[in-house]
Amino acid sequence: MFRRAVGVTAAVSATAITIGAARAAQPAAAADADPDSATASALRNVGMRAQAVLSDPPSVFRRCARANWRQHAGDDACQQLVKCQTALHSALFKAAEIWNHTHRIEPAMIGGLQRAATDAEAAVKAVRSAAVSGAAAVPWGELLRGATFESADGSPASGGAEGPDGLRGRTVALYFTASWCGPCHTFTPKLVQLYEKLRVVGGDLEVVMVSWDDLSDDRKRYARQHGMPWLSLPHSNDMRKLTDELTLRYDVMGIPTLVVLEVSADGKDARVLTRDGRMDIERGRTPWLAQRARP
Repeated sequence: MFRRAVGVTAAVSATAITIGAARAAQPAAAADADPDSATASALRNVGMRAQAVLSDPPSVFRRCARANWRQHAGDDACQQLVKCQTALHSALFKAAEIWNHTHRIEPAMIGGLQRAATDAEAAVKAVRSAAVSGAAAVPWGELLRGATFESADGSPASGGAEGPDGLRGRTVALYFTASWCGPCHTFTPKLVQLYEKLRVVGGDLEVVMVSWDDLSDDRKRYARQHGMPWLSLPHSNDMRKLTDELTLRYDVMGIPTLVVLEVSADGKDARVLTRDGRMDIERGRTPWLAQRARP
């Protein structure tokens, strides 16, 4: 079975070597020619890379940490990650000890640290890819079983789909967004305009907000600011986990992101029409509104 990542001790070692490098980087009379400055720069770089891959979870899972990413990725990929993390941790720890005693690190050791960091980054990337594939393999109906929605702005929900059954046979846009995201504030009014236009002409589009806000009040305030007329996943523990599962399933690495789906009539499956609905709307082209499969 897969065991957890190296954890806090590894992060401490990464921090130690970074601090040592920062000391070496203090201004010298000829900083450009000082070999210690180059050493310090290389060590700082490795330290920052190490902190990203040795954190638990690795930084690429920060926005979907509550998802079952380890289970989705599988033991083989996770065990390879631990192997690479352990090697990087050992190299960092050894370098930190040498630095503390001699205040010098030979170029060969720096090269070893860089290779270990590269191997760990590749392992993290492989785990992320495997986890996305594993999450996507979970049937839509199973993923949303027991899910609930609420009005994005906190007002009593009117119309729309109050649960997964209301999404059956519809075009559904998952809107990954947050109140602290500047580009989201620019894009949201365009999505609201499209949604309201379709509602007037009887278009079939349901938007479900998948908020990256930590607090429900922030999400509601943001929704009220822009007059969002759609539903949202609540901020309950179970639904926050679902938010992370959806983030991982559709490999969302940044916001705003609009993933458009065609949900089957029985609600068991959801076909991806586009993962880049945001840019389609920005360009004034939404071909996915006419892409529903024919009966």
